[in-house]
Amino acid sequence: MIRKNRVPLIAVSKTSGLLFLCTLSLAFLASTTVESFAQSSGNRPVARLVTAARPADDQQMQHRVYARTAAVAATSGPAVAANNFERQAFNLINAERANYNLPPLAWDGQLCRVARGHSENMGRRNFFDHEAPDGSSLLDRVSASGVVWRSLGENIAYNQGQVDPVRVAVEQWLQSPKHRANIMRAKYTHTAVGVARTADGRVYLTQIFLMR
Repeated sequence: MIRKNRVPLIAVSKTSGLLFLCTLSLAFLASTTVESFAQSSGNRPVARLVTAARPADDQQMQHRVYARTAAVAATSGPAVAANNFERQAFNLINAERANYNLPPLAWDGQLCRVARGHSENMGRRNFFDHEAPDGSSLLDRVSASGVVWRSLGENIAYNQGQVDPVRVAVEQWLQSPKHRANIMRAKYTHTAVGVARTADGRVYLTQIFLMR
């Protein structure tokens, strides 16, 4: 079974199939909490959103943004080319940005390697979270890759039994205000999507955004 966060389950979804979504932006030195929204009724589909929110005294922040002026020195890994699923998600994201006169995000092959690795890890180890069971975070993964960045964000999704799993995931991201905020953030310049499919048909998507 998918490892669940220990958070309240409080909202309703009407999606078909099995779908999980998660969004993350990291904020430098920000105190945060994690909230989850989901519903389950018998054999009905389940959807979950996990976001990191500011403390209650600052309602303007709905998720974290991590910004810094210099990258952590690390050994750079090889860039990878997008597969068909990843290219589909990338094109759908840029098409939505174009609808609002936002500049297209540039593909980053190093980010793709990081994103795909996290999706594969979630599928292999049966968890769904920005943080891996070993405690490694988005910041750890990107810093270890040697990618240079000043601002960083991540959306993740999980679904099963969908005819077009990538389109379903992207559409759900766009319908969720906090996931959409990552996608439409004007300051981001580069992105990559990593998609992994397990033998039993589970599909995991990780999209990483950054500003250089």
